[in-house]
Amino acid sequence: MNELELRHLRVICAVADAGSLSKAAVQLGVSQPALTAQLQRLERRVGGLLFARTGTGVVPTDLGSYVLTTARLLLGEVDDLMAGIKQRTQSTTATGVVRVGGPPGLIVPLFATAIADRLGGAEAAIEIETQPTEVLRKLVDRKLDFAVLEENPGFRTPLPAHVHARVMLRAPLFVALAENHPLAHRGDIDLAELADENWVMPPVAEGTEQLAFVRACAARGFTPRIRHQMSDSTTTRALVQAGAVTLAKPVAREGNGLVIRGLVGNPMLQEIVLVWHEDSNLADAAREAPKSLLEAYDQLTDTNPLFAAWWAEHKHSPIQPEVSPPAR
Repeated sequence: MNELELRHLRVICAVADAGSLSKAAVQLGVSQPALTAQLQRLERRVGGLLFARTGTGVVPTDLGSYVLTTARLLLGEVDDLMAGIKQRTQSTTATGVVRVGGPPGLIVPLFATAIADRLGGAEAAIEIETQPTEVLRKLVDRKLDFAVLEENPGFRTPLPAHVHARVMLRAPLFVALAENHPLAHRGDIDLAELADENWVMPPVAEGTEQLAFVRACAARGFTPRIRHQMSDSTTTRALVQAGAVTLAKPVAREGNGLVIRGLVGNPMLQEIVLVWHEDSNLADAAREAPKSLLEAYDQLTDTNPLFAAWWAEHKHSPIQPEVSPPAR
């Protein structure tokens, strides 16, 4: 079985697990039209419909259920084979390197440094990746030992088999405004007051923040005007300085013409999730990773007063229970 055929099987499983083409497209990091076209090509190849469209999404047909069952078995065997190969050909502990991945920002390098220090000065290697599905793939492929995901409640990225996760923080997202914005002088701002603003948001293909944001706006009775879609922080900052608004991560930094303000009722939350492979050779690192990640956040209390106040109240809260990986 070649790589293209394996990707086809993973697409079928992703659509079935997501229950809708739009959600599956987000998880796979492709556009919905591209995924629809790919699925149609697969259906032509097998000679029948794999999924039936419903009012709420898609469900496997009888043929689709048969293909799905076989696909899961084959992918499971391939994953086990590759894991065994990598376990026998890679020895992270021998090289003294801890490999950490996650989104752009200060957290990944601070986390990597903290965990390396806790392990007696091991070397830290970091890899920055904007798409959570790609981070998880690298974890499964043993190219990473630990990773950090920035998730949104209700829109979590599905975990591959054998990957474990722990929700470390569930912190509020703020809003970033130009310092001369009419609402910049306020304290907390109601999300509905921003209904007429031009928003800058990360693309849907790079995470679930935009989907969670649209849902939060709908709950406040409006559809946001998302004028710009990008993940580059420098360009985003420039657009906000020019009058647009954007969501701000818990550790977003004020200054250089921007202010960070809270949202009334905290309608948007960000979950900081620590993920690792259950067969990791770094047993000592796995024990130290949660404390190391919290230590990294403890170093960022000077980013803005809102995060500092939130951290002072919640830093000693119990770590969230582990999230179990899906059954295979």
